[in-house]
Amino acid sequence: MKKLALKWFVGTDVDGNPVYKRQTLNVEDTVDVSKALVISQTLEKYTNYSVDSASLVTYEDVTI
Repeated sequence: MKKLALKWFVGTDVDGNPVYKRQTLNVEDTVDVSKALVISQTLEKYTNYSVDSASLVTYEDVTI
């Protein structure tokens, strides 16, 4: 299982400090770094926010 973790820059607060929001999306196991970049860029086109960072996270079960 993989997830795409996005950190969005949404603006600044009254003191001028940056404000961020986080979002995590489930993605197919076939998604690699280059596909994750395309997904992030595509999502960014349809929002009023900009992507500050994106991470592709892989989860694997550990059998004990």
